[in-house]
Amino acid sequence: MSYSRGNPGGFDDDDDYYGGDDDDDYGDGGTGGTRINARASGRGRVTVAGRDITSSYFISVSSAVLVGLVGIAVLLAMWKPWHQVEPEGVGKSANSVDAPVSPAPHPDPPTAGAGTKEPDDDPTTPAPDDSPTTPGPSATTAAPPPPAPPDPVDVAFASVRVGTCLNVYDEGWGKLSRDRPSAVDCGASYAFSKVTMVTTSASGCPEGGGQHGWGHVNHDGSSIALCLDRVFTAGQCFPAVLTKQADGSVKGTARLFSVWGCDRTRVPKGQNAIMGITALVSGGDCPQRSDRRTLSWTVFNGAAKVCAVQMEMKG
Repeated sequence: MSYSRGNPGGFDDDDDYYGGDDDDDYGDGGTGGTRINARASGRGRVTVAGRDITSSYFISVSSAVLVGLVGIAVLLAMWKPWHQVEPEGVGKSANSVDAPVSPAPHPDPPTAGAGTKEPDDDPTTPAPDDSPTTPGPSATTAAPPPPAPPDPVDVAFASVRVGTCLNVYDEGWGKLSRDRPSAVDCGASYAFSKVTMVTTSASGCPEGGGQHGWGHVNHDGSSIALCLDRVFTAGQCFPAVLTKQADGSVKGTARLFSVWGCDRTRVPKGQNAIMGITALVSGGDCPQRSDRRTLSWTVFNGAAKVCAVQMEMKG
């Protein structure tokens, strides 16, 4: 096969290729072999089998070049190196005003876990306090009222000590003459009782002739009791019930803790006599009187005996 550059079927004046046996031979020298005689000139003309393949050669070369140029053009079109990024503010008119940039609207509020923080996630944000706040005391707040003074009856009972003499007695109907104790001189004529013990309950006081338990409940719920002995003094009187016995003697039952007026004309209901005290003896017999019958009663659990005579009731 011969290759030549030029027009098909012709030769030009520049480069000529001549077939001959002394040129380059390829093949086995017989029929069926291929022989290419080529000589290149500056123009690069190639003639093959009597045809000028210059056009075909350049078409192939041109196609490859064209594809390469198109690729470069596409690359340049995408890259656009001639478009340089201008710094901010360059190329803008001094009189131009940019429109304010608004953030893109959010169709939904951001949810927790998508980059947002809950109030508790920020250690610098104090947690809200749901508990109700109590205002501190104001400087103008009025001071609380002073506590109520103690009850005077409570004070009176609390002030009594053993050995104190009182002007209290039974009025004759089982009711005491005072609502609170009041200390008096034990030598006074109106000293009618004496404190022998202070306890918490009147039931703890001795029971007998001339004795009485005086109990009181304080306002705080506590209780106190004064154990009293009757102070018998000659000249005092008390009511009694006198009963004449079969042998002519008189037996009497007296209200020994009571004090009754010696000149009164009436006695409490259930009583029939007024007895006047003549003496208090701790042993022996009572002094007798010739004009009146003398009666006696054991008091203070047998420790003493009170002596008295019946008084006349006028009226």
